[in-house]
Amino acid sequence: MNYDEEIRRLRSEIARAGQLKIRLESLYRQRKELSEREAELRSRRVEEQDDVDRLEGRSLARYFYTLLGSLDEKLDAERAGARAAAVEHDAVLAELEDVNAAVSEAEGELARLSGCEERYDKAVSAKAEYLKKSGSPLADRLRGIEKRAAYNERQTRETDEAIRAGEAACAAAERVVKSLSSASTWSTIDIFSDSFLADVVKYGRIDDAQRAMEQLRIALRRFGTELADVGGRLETGMGDLLTFADIFFDNIFTDFAVSSRINRALYEAHEVEERVQRSLSSLHALRVRLETEAAELEKEYEGLVTSAQPELGARRR
Repeated sequence: MNYDEEIRRLRSEIARAGQLKIRLESLYRQRKELSEREAELRSRRVEEQDDVDRLEGRSLARYFYTLLGSLDEKLDAERAGARAAAVEHDAVLAELEDVNAAVSEAEGELARLSGCEERYDKAVSAKAEYLKKSGSPLADRLRGIEKRAAYNERQTRETDEAIRAGEAACAAAERVVKSLSSASTWSTIDIFSDSFLADVVKYGRIDDAQRAMEQLRIALRRFGTELADVGGRLETGMGDLLTFADIFFDNIFTDFAVSSRINRALYEAHEVEERVQRSLSSLHALRVRLETEAAELEKEYEGLVTSAQPELGARRR
């Protein structure tokens, strides 16, 4: 079998696997609904038959309707209800059995097609290697796409690392804001109440903010390092944030007696948090662009390989 025949066959398998997955999603929903319905009807069927059994056996109900002279009439009605419940239940059972059979058939076929995407990728790669070794005019274009794809992969990996570092920095900034917000509240209470307890709690919150700022400073430096790896594709202004963190850590917390200083620090912390969030938004946008570029490169590469003249891939090496 030549490369092109195998690629066409695997494309057909991939398409079929996609159809089967869609079919199974529908069948699974049907099975769930039918199973729930079957359970309801089974319960109703048992109840209806229990009513018949009570009237046919030695029961208070049979005695009561016998005294009224309507036992036969009541028994006929209950038997009719039991028959109707049994018929409806049996119909749903048959439908459920049919759906289960369809599920088994589709799952079996899908299992036989398992790995077709990987086999397709290998077939395309094998033909690409043949084209490059055979001196095909496409060889240089394929190598160029491979180089761009490798660069894209590195950028994607570095962007993911920067996003993780940015999320950590954002969480650290949130902790600083939370601690300073609490310190601001207790500082206001302390001013108006002159309470010893409020004073103690206020400085406790300030200590929390100081510890949180230490973590934020570390997180910001890590974020800056990861952003540097991304390169010139993103403008961040991280230097300003790091300078602020140093000043914030070294100066703000050495004299925290005045409420206005706490509120100023809180304002600055909010600014840092917003800057980090903006940087993260830019990183996520970059990540989307990289994904789009990777998909386009893959499509271009696959198109070049699969559309090459059949005779170029007619023999394997």
